[in-house]
Amino acid sequence: MCKLGAGGVLTDPNDDRRTWFWAHYYADGEGVLTATSTPDATRELVASGRICAIGKYVGLGFTPWDGVTGPTHRQHLTSATFAADMATFSYLNLNYLFYSCTNLASVGGLGNLSGVRSMRYTFSSCAFATIDFRGFDPSTLTDLFYTLSGCSRLTTILADASWALPTSGITGSQCFYSCSASLVGGNGTAWASNKTAYTYFRIDTASTPGYITVL
Repeated sequence: MCKLGAGGVLTDPNDDRRTWFWAHYYADGEGVLTATSTPDATRELVASGRICAIGKYVGLGFTPWDGVTGPTHRQHLTSATFAADMATFSYLNLNYLFYSCTNLASVGGLGNLSGVRSMRYTFSSCAFATIDFRGFDPSTLTDLFYTLSGCSRLTTILADASWALPTSGITGSQCFYSCSASLVGGNGTAWASNKTAYTYFRIDTASTPGYITVL
C-alpha cells in the first residue's frame, strides 16, 4: 500500500490530482461549504478546514464541526449552506458530511452542486423538516446508503420535475431507514418501514410511489 500509483496510498506532490473545498463554521451555528479558503471576515469564525472533494470518507473527524465537546461539537451546527462557487466542482463525494448533526435544521444551496457521486450517511440523523434538491442533478449519483436515515423530523423532499436517478450503477440500502410517517411524497405516499430503499428517492406518482414532491 505504501507506494505511488494504482493501489497505493502515497501522493506524488508533482502529480496531486486531489481537489478540495473548504468548510467554514461560524459562531451563529452555520457551516458554509465553499471553494474559497478565506472565511467571511465579518463573521465570528469557530473553526475552518478543507475537505477532499473526491475523497470517500469512512467516518467522522474531517469537518470543523466534528469536535467531541465545546463549540465545535456536531450538535451546535444548526444550518448549512453550499455556496454558489461549489458549482465549480465536477466531482464530489459527500460521505458523512453532516452525519449525526442532530440540530441541523436547514440546508441550503444543494442546487449549486453537480457531479455528486456518493452521499453515504450525508444527512443521517439531521433535524430538518424539509430538504430542497431543486436544481440538483442526480444523474451522477452512485451511493445513497443511509443518506437520510434517522431524519425523524423530515416531512418533505422537494425536487425538480426532471428529477431522475440513474438507471444503473447506483446502490443505497436503507436510504430512508428510521424516518417517520410524517415523510410524505407529493402524491400522498407515506413513509413505511418496508419502504426505505434508495428507489423511493423519486418523484411520487400513482405508478411510481416515492417520497419526492415537485412544486
